[in-house]
Amino acid sequence: MAGVRILQVIEPSGGGSGRHVVDLSEALIDAGHQVALVYSPLRAEPRFETEVAALPLAALERLPLRREIGLWDFAALRALNRLIARLGPFEILHGHSAKAGALARLAHAPGAARVYTPHALAMMGAAGLAKTAAGVVEFGLARARTDAVVAVSTEEAAVARRWGLPKDRLHIVPNGLARAPHRDRSAARRTMDVSDSALIVGFVGRLSPQKDPVRFARAVRLAKQDNPRILGVMIGAGPLAEAVAEAGGEAARSIGDADARRLMAGFDLFVMTSRYEADAYALIEAAALGLPIVTTDVGGTDRLLACGARIDRLATDATAQSLAGAIVSALCRPPGLYAAAAIPSAKEMAAHIQDVYRQAFQRRRLGV
Repeated sequence: MAGVRILQVIEPSGGGSGRHVVDLSEALIDAGHQVALVYSPLRAEPRFETEVAALPLAALERLPLRREIGLWDFAALRALNRLIARLGPFEILHGHSAKAGALARLAHAPGAARVYTPHALAMMGAAGLAKTAAGVVEFGLARARTDAVVAVSTEEAAVARRWGLPKDRLHIVPNGLARAPHRDRSAARRTMDVSDSALIVGFVGRLSPQKDPVRFARAVRLAKQDNPRILGVMIGAGPLAEAVAEAGGEAARSIGDADARRLMAGFDLFVMTSRYEADAYALIEAAALGLPIVTTDVGGTDRLLACGARIDRLATDATAQSLAGAIVSALCRPPGLYAAAAIPSAKEMAAHIQDVYRQAFQRRRLGV
């Protein structure tokens, strides 16, 4: 499939899903395809908007999409239909995340194959009514309105299968890195304003319940009691900022939405405390840098271990005390034990997704 017309649609315009869309779009354009992008400005990160504006896209449109489900989604669907009619036709309609994924698959786009990348299915979260409702919706859309579902990890694919998403339309394509990680440790530490003697325990992610940054802050505070040189540095913003500051005290410093890709080189240890993930870019970047990693048992860790990453993995409900012990133990090991993991590139990721597009388009043409 050469010169395919592709529409990417995304709602959480930033974070890992935003980075994925930027890297994928760039690689698809380099491969000779025409890529248009529709994104929501409501949760857009400035860095994402800067990066997409620099891409040679066939079209770039802003469409306000709310994360919450409501009557406003009918208006959003009508607006998306108008955009497709004006910008199309398209051979591929690719929705990213739950909201954009649902609207893209429900949109009127005659002849287009519908591809969906959840970037962490909602059913990976805690049990409850919301999880069950999400599973029912995903099952229905996958069966009736989807030609391909792209899971970014084996763990996410396993959840999709458990909830009945069609196995013959399910593909596993892990995230890849578009560029080698920055490795200037001194520059990163100067930017973070930390001393050379400090042992920096890093966190990267939105300060939201899914990422559980409060648990990270508590763990760092406990670890610092064992080793006063420990300092937690948190890159990210979100609704739990005040709770994080209270939990961490002087042991954890938040620096907001900084460029994590440039600053992670200054970390001595990377810690992820998420309740669930599919294939977090921050975790991938840490592995590519060769950082020691302490993480809860989230999606993507099996793949990184196979790539050579050094990971201490704890249960997703691990206590702050358990995490603190793992942090202290990891920092006691000689740094020379760790080497950079071999992470596939974004171009390799895009090549696999182009294979998915071919299969999805063939399915659409055959009407199966």
